Amino acid sequence: MDMKQEKTERAPLKVNDGIRGTVPRLAGKIALREASADDLRVLLVFLERGAEHIARDAGVSQARADAALDYWREAGILTDGTGSEATEPKKTPLPASDELIPMTGKETAEIIRRRNLSGAIDEAQRLLGKTFNTTELKTFAELVEQLEIEPAYILTLISWCKRRGRGTLYYVRGTAVSLVSEGVVTLSQLEEYISRRDAAESEIGQLRKMFGIGERALTKTEEKRFTQWLTDDGFSVEVIGIAYDMTVNKIGKVSLAYIDKLLKIWKEAGCAGSVGEVERYVERERAERGKTANANPSRAPKHDAIPSTYDSGDFFARAVERSYKDNK
Repeated sequence: MDMKQEKTERAPLKVNDGIRGTVPRLAGKIALREASADDLRVLLVFLERGAEHIARDAGVSQARADAALDYWREAGILTDGTGSEATEPKKTPLPASDELIPMTGKETAEIIRRRNLSGAIDEAQRLLGKTFNTTELKTFAELVEQLEIEPAYILTLISWCKRRGRGTLYYVRGTAVSLVSEGVVTLSQLEEYISRRDAAESEIGQLRKMFGIGERALTKTEEKRFTQWLTDDGFSVEVIGIAYDMTVNKIGKVSLAYIDKLLKIWKEAGCAGSVGEVERYVERERAERGKTANANPSRAPKHDAIPSTYDSGDFFARAVERSYKDNK
């Protein structure tokens, strides 16, 4: 594969089967209304000719075309896939509570006795402020037996879920199944996860201001991206702020997908730990491209330049100010 193919290759897309022949209500009210002229041109070219040479045919840069395709994907108009046999990738929702195998009353009693769960169940009832019925006793025993987690894990999870306004054993059960499937299986791992989530939720408030979201509920895409950046990837609000500013300067609008691409580039380069590291990396990249351009003045670049950076001292204020003006 030559360098040009490698640079422009992306996951194949198709029109979402669920919207064929009609414009979905959500798209009509939000996605189409907020789409830029470039977004619309890219979509029309894609529908007519597909993704090959889409930047050239739409008259936009490759970065702008990529951002537009990501916009329509997030809006539900496009989906990953190839041809008529392709299917939309299955999402991974919170595992349903019935993924655990239901137990009989006799099995429940045996587990409670064998694992000495009476004291933990009493504490769980105290935390939730209720006496467990037969189904809830089975739920507690199923979590311990089938997920192989210790009672202290469940009690800690109950306390956290209740503090977040989700004080039911049904919700705790679904959360426990999800966490264990993600590899959070020990009490120490759970405590670390809770610590990260609590810190991230505080920082999400800062991102809400930066992105001009206000008091409305986050969309599923926003919640997923923000949580991933802050909790899973460990980016600071300051580094996300730089990616935000660069994205707006580069493509003229906020794009979560474009911001995510910048963050991934920095993470893969091992320089996303601080504002200073990111700025030094970007400056090195700019200098390197400058050398390449001087050495080959007649050769057109195969990709868009990484956006230039700016004084980090006022990045957050500038991002918030711009977001505020855009959303007035």
